[in-house]
Amino acid sequence: MGANALVGTSLYVGVETMFPITKILLDMGMGIGAVMALIITAAGISIPEVIFLSSIFKMKLLIVYIATILVISVGMGYVSIIL
Repeated sequence: MGANALVGTSLYVGVETMFPITKILLDMGMGIGAVMALIITAAGISIPEVIFLSSIFKMKLLIVYIATILVISVGMGYVSIIL
């Protein structure tokens, strides 16, 4: 799941494309936890998003934001497996 979260950072996924991508990945046999981690990071900390936020946030806050999204996405991946 951690690897999927990191892969998600390099993708730009719009909100409207998250549901079809999720369905395709699940239909292909990808685990729900991995899909959750990928989708959360792709929506939350994609490269365009980070570039935009870097013009607003100071570097320390940007790092905290990125770390928070990564922790949440991996955590949600594990929680979705457990439930």
